[in-house]
Amino acid sequence: MRTFAFPVLLAIAVLHLLFRLSTAFEILRFPVGATYLIAGLFGLAAGVYAVRLLPPRALTRAGLAAFVLALLAGERLPLELAWLPLAGVFLAYAGSRAELPERAAAAFWGWVFVWPALALMLIWNIFPSFFALWISLFDRFNFIGASRFVGLLNYEILLRDPLFWRALANTFWYVALTVPTGILLGTVVAILLNERIRGLGFYRTVYFLPYITALTAAAAVWQWIYHPEFGFLNWLLGTPGLDWLHTPEGIFALALAPLGVELSGFWAGPSVAFTAIMIMTVWHFLGYNVVILLAGLQSIPAQYYEAAELDGASWWQMQRHITWPLLSPTTFFLAIIGLIGAFQVFTQVYVMTPTGGVLNDTLTVAMYLYNKGFRDSDFSYASALAVTMFVIILALTLIQRRVLERRVTYEH
Repeated sequence: MRTFAFPVLLAIAVLHLLFRLSTAFEILRFPVGATYLIAGLFGLAAGVYAVRLLPPRALTRAGLAAFVLALLAGERLPLELAWLPLAGVFLAYAGSRAELPERAAAAFWGWVFVWPALALMLIWNIFPSFFALWISLFDRFNFIGASRFVGLLNYEILLRDPLFWRALANTFWYVALTVPTGILLGTVVAILLNERIRGLGFYRTVYFLPYITALTAAAAVWQWIYHPEFGFLNWLLGTPGLDWLHTPEGIFALALAPLGVELSGFWAGPSVAFTAIMIMTVWHFLGYNVVILLAGLQSIPAQYYEAAELDGASWWQMQRHITWPLLSPTTFFLAIIGLIGAFQVFTQVYVMTPTGGVLNDTLTVAMYLYNKGFRDSDFSYASALAVTMFVIILALTLIQRRVLERRVTYEH
């Protein structure tokens, strides 16, 4: 029978971990809490893995070794208690490595080498997400003074917050216009760059250069392009004085006004200022889309085009019936990644319109979250915004996957 010493010590380590973690939350020591959490979870995982992998004699030695370490550590080094299962597993492996098959030993060392990267991901990605959910349940959590547990009050306030709905509407227009436009333009450019033309490498480099340019620098340059007096765009169009980044009227309302159609609110569309930011964003990320789409195009067998050409198909028919269906896995990937990235847009909006534009016409959810957390020092409400945005992105991603994946052709 398997020894019970090791699972018992695992249970003690986890209970001790939870106690220390709650203390870390109370004194607001995030790194300490994260360290306890990661140490305990990895100790638990290592213990379960050891119970399945190591022979009974090795588990007995591991249990005894962990018990001795617990006696030596005492309360002077409480963190050691969370690491006891891990230490026991290593000692057990050292004493029984000759009894293990080669595959089991390779799996053991594989987990050992994966653990540092996994620990960093847990500490800086996974745990902060749960920590944000936790502090969103408090009143004005600010890492300085004591805060009061209020449950879902921040979420109730959020649902009644007109600025949140304004930011969400702006973000929706940003996603709805930039993601499809970027994919469509990227597809057209990728198809053209996939042809056999002279200077192909040069053209590919030119289209990819904007993407490797720092987003803040690119946004600053485009801010000059949109300048009402010295901007290049007004000089090119002959419209001096037009302030692109401070015009709050919606583009749909402006387009339909000559026809006598009046639109207001959400249906007026994104403002001229926000549309200008969208144009800059599509330009900046076009190179990334082109590179991904080029890789998808080059994975399509050339025999399909040759057979279609022999059958008398035109260039447009080949693109419609061969390129687009077989490129669907790539466009599906870009649609998913684009939606997630577009909902988190912040940098270019903050650089080009630091105050959120006139009448908050360029305010996004990410920028509103930043203002609440770092300008108003209300990390509880900012965390509630972050959790809400995560839920919205997750829901839209799942819907997008369910709707679009049925149209994807994975087999060539």
